[in-house]
Amino acid sequence: MLRPSALPFVTALALGALGLGACKSEQAAADAVAEKKQAGTAPKKITVAKVESAQVQPRLIVTGTLDPDEESELAAQTSGSVLAVHVDLGSRVKKGDLLVELDGREASLRLDSANATASSQRARLGLKGGENFDADAVPDVKAAKDSADLAKAEYERAKALYESGAIPKAQLDQAKSAQDRSQSTYEATRNTVEQSWAGLLASQSQAGLSKKSLDDTKILAPFDGAIVEKRIAPGEFATAGRIVAVILRDDPLRLRFDVPEADAGAVAVGNDVELTVAALGDKDFHGKVKNVGASVKTQTRTLPVEAEVPNPDHALRPGFFARATVLLSGEARAALMVPKAAVRPAGTGFRVFVREGERVTERLVVPGRMQGDLIEVTGKLSAGEEVAIEGAAELSDGAAITL
Repeated sequence: MLRPSALPFVTALALGALGLGACKSEQAAADAVAEKKQAGTAPKKITVAKVESAQVQPRLIVTGTLDPDEESELAAQTSGSVLAVHVDLGSRVKKGDLLVELDGREASLRLDSANATASSQRARLGLKGGENFDADAVPDVKAAKDSADLAKAEYERAKALYESGAIPKAQLDQAKSAQDRSQSTYEATRNTVEQSWAGLLASQSQAGLSKKSLDDTKILAPFDGAIVEKRIAPGEFATAGRIVAVILRDDPLRLRFDVPEADAGAVAVGNDVELTVAALGDKDFHGKVKNVGASVKTQTRTLPVEAEVPNPDHALRPGFFARATVLLSGEARAALMVPKAAVRPAGTGFRVFVREGERVTERLVVPGRMQGDLIEVTGKLSAGEEVAIEGAAELSDGAAITL
């Protein structure tokens, strides 16, 4: 049992032990923080590239919509029941492909009847295929003309004989009457043949119309493209003028956008256009200005412009919203270019990390037009400075680096 005088000494020992333990714990925590901090500030291994100076054309950033080069609502040109529909939504077709087929039996019968009538009239006229029509060459006309010529010759002989007193006046009158009758017969025969020829032409025209009606029972693709709507099904009755399908041409596409009045004079046919769409990420597409509006819109003070964008793989779709860069006419200007990998997002903007000795400094930039693997930037940069490429995603302002 301890004496009362020994209690303060024991208490002091216990408190000392507790204090020593607390100090050791604090030291361990501090060491851990220092070790972690040291690990966090360890130099980051990066690669760098120099900021380059280049001459670039003036440009304009615009937004617009991609529209098809052509769009057509295909209508039936004749009436008939639908026998078959060979396309559906999204079907790709070539010019001349059969899309919808109508019942053509009635048109075929009308064509056969018209052809038969024309053949009969051609036979009556003695015409063979490919021969030109000559009324005087028709046998009936030719015979009538020969008779008229003979009667005329007989009248001329009778006239000479009458004048010499060899025949009486009555015989001369008979010859004159025979000549008149033969001439009338010839003219009547020729008129009849002319009418037959007109009838043949009418029959041939009717045959042509019947053939068109038969051809119209097959609705064909007017150009290469894709089906965006199918509006009829087999078994339905299509009247003339009914829309059966909608087709569009999506190669090339047309980018429609508006240019501010101040830049209207620098936009010309043939100017290059580069564009991206949200659906395809950072993939770049290229086109050229094809049409420039004739007047500025008074409400918006902008000029409508169309660019033609090739789309051979059909990756772009009509209706896509696009962000585009239009190269304007005019003299080139100096610009700073850096690799795309050097530009990193920073909140609502972008930044690059510039090497300064063994550390990097953050610089805010505004990206612009891309040229291959380089991108134009504006900001507090100078040509010849080095920016981080690989490893830039792990950097922060003032971070230590190693190459």
